[in-house]
Amino acid sequence: MAFKLLPLFLFSLFLAKLALSYEPRNHEVEALISIREALHDPHGVLNNWDEDSVDPCSWAMITCSPENLVIGLGAPSQSLSGSLSGTIGNLTNLRQVLLQNNNISGQIPPELGALSKLQTLDLSNNRFSGVVPESLGQLNSLQYLRLNNNSFLPSWTCLITISVDLFLSCPARTFNVAGNPVDLWKRLYGRVLWISQCWSSLFLSQFITW
Repeated sequence: MAFKLLPLFLFSLFLAKLALSYEPRNHEVEALISIREALHDPHGVLNNWDEDSVDPCSWAMITCSPENLVIGLGAPSQSLSGSLSGTIGNLTNLRQVLLQNNNISGQIPPELGALSKLQTLDLSNNRFSGVVPESLGQLNSLQYLRLNNNSFLPSWTCLITISVDLFLSCPARTFNVAGNPVDLWKRLYGRVLWISQCWSSLFLSQFITW
């Protein structure tokens, strides 16, 4: 009888050991793996992104804080194509996203608006299209935004919401949307839009590069 129970006991012991050794995967690792899977990487610059890593701080194109939190994603001029996954919104400590000079297409994920610490966002010289999401207006820490030379469509609601929200809180910022195909961008922003918050009278066009 005891001999028959031995295999069951050993199997139970194996399961207990497996449960004790299991660690949930780092949520930043999961988010970055999803981002990689949505991209085509012809030069293999993201090849060392290992889904079994404890954290992604040793990965190429990733910058981490002293606390091993992802604060930078920078892969400019790497011929990346595909789309930008909305899981980027799970990297809540990001301060810098530099993906300029690639061939990334599709829409900007609205989840970017959840990155409250983001200071720099450069998606210029890609193939993004559609309407710029209004959620970018929630990026109150943003200091530098470049969306130029893509294929965005203009939208009254989107443009005015983003411009007002971004520039109301101290406007020492750069905002570039040049090179998008419809001159309506300029016509919309060419209208007089005054903001009085940090300065008594601020003309928005001073801070927009065409």
